[in-house]
Amino acid sequence: MTEVQLQTGPGVFEVLAHVCRSPLEAFKQFVENSADAVEQVGEKEGYIRIDLHQEAASDGLPKSLRSIAIEDNGVGMGPDKMRAVLQTIGDSEKLNLTLRGEKGIGLLAFALIATEVHLASTDTEGKPSSCLVLKQEELKAGRARIVDSCPLHTHSRRGTTVHLMGILPEIAPYLAKERIKNYLGREFARDLRANLYTMLIRDNQRYEPIEPQHFRGVRALALTLPLDGMGHVSLELYTLPLEAPDAAVSLYGRGGTRVCHLMDLADFKRPPWTDRRLEGYVHCDRLKRTADKTAIVQDKAFLALVVALHHIEHDITKHIDEMSREYQERRLGTIMRRVERFITRFVSYLEDRTTLDKVLPPAPQLPGTNLTPHATPKLLQPQTEPGQGKQTTGERVIRTPSVLIRFSPPSADKEPLRSWYDPATSTICINQQHTDFLEARRDDRRCAWYLFNIWAKERLLADYGSDAYKLADEMVGLLTDAEPLFSQLLSR
Repeated sequence: MTEVQLQTGPGVFEVLAHVCRSPLEAFKQFVENSADAVEQVGEKEGYIRIDLHQEAASDGLPKSLRSIAIEDNGVGMGPDKMRAVLQTIGDSEKLNLTLRGEKGIGLLAFALIATEVHLASTDTEGKPSSCLVLKQEELKAGRARIVDSCPLHTHSRRGTTVHLMGILPEIAPYLAKERIKNYLGREFARDLRANLYTMLIRDNQRYEPIEPQHFRGVRALALTLPLDGMGHVSLELYTLPLEAPDAAVSLYGRGGTRVCHLMDLADFKRPPWTDRRLEGYVHCDRLKRTADKTAIVQDKAFLALVVALHHIEHDITKHIDEMSREYQERRLGTIMRRVERFITRFVSYLEDRTTLDKVLPPAPQLPGTNLTPHATPKLLQPQTEPGQGKQTTGERVIRTPSVLIRFSPPSADKEPLRSWYDPATSTICINQQHTDFLEARRDDRRCAWYLFNIWAKERLLADYGSDAYKLADEMVGLLTDAEPLFSQLLSR
């Protein structure tokens, strides 16, 4: 066993804290090192395997994460290389190779998620591995050790296995298998799509592959642009019909390394890059990451990238808006047709209180390809003229105005209203800018229920006019009667 004194560069722990802003980012430092090692070898069947070791607590509590192993068949290290890495943390040769693990500080990231790390590695097939040991409690004193033959972690194949020992209890929930799978599938999506290596994970079960993130929506753009003598940039962008909170365009730099979301950079804090209906990636090999690995060095290549992407922003914005509008028109057309069917059956139910099976026959399928997005369906033909007659003794009379429904931008005096009735055109106008409608339209069932509520309001207003108390009372009864039938209809 050899004791080694750490020679960290100035401010290395401050840089480490900035780089690893979450447990997953700290964990990624070790996966990036494995990816570097595999790529240096150029192994066609390179792999990175992640083992989550869980143990049951003695008091019968659920299993908890105790340790994690990250194994690769990359270039590996011998004792001399380990010693050099420890003595030059903050000034690593990786800086010259422009690989992912910059300045060697990633090794210290273990202290953010575990009490100690054992790095077992060998650079020669068949030669027993040596083991580099770092403990959280010894970091302040700058102590580390290299064990020639570790009794716990020894192997004889070329490559490295990092053992993160004593996972901190408060960190363990952030390192659950599904969280790691989703995170690494996004962060290493480009490498995984290019089959540069296989990435696998398990938690006391068999290995499962980590798949690259699959982009949603419709592919809007896939092209390569020249950067005025500074190489080129490749893009693959997808548009979504609705906003998604996690939708973003990722930026990749040299070596296929994901740096950040494009919108994180000041030059791209504008549409369409900030539009949550756009996702995909932008990749340029000429881009270099800053020392903290969270942004791009703004050199000539970066400035050329900004200019190139600026030229296509208008076309991307136009495509997003067109797709979103077409999708919404088709979707809302389908919803309005279902609401029309429901209202017809609901009125029949109120008239004779027949059984549900008679009121709600199986609804026919509406093929989306035959929809006419701009058509506005008639909600219901009138049974009496609006305002004529009220309730006769012993029966409930349904009166429905002859109306159409349409979505309309409000005039200044209509802005607070969810809807209004236009007697000149016998039209119910839905305020398409009202926050309630914008929220309701995200979900088909909720949007249909919202439209039915609007219809119910207009029907009761036609019946009761200014009698607000009666109107409110009848509204509650109407919606109470409708809700269970409505749920059953939409489920068919």
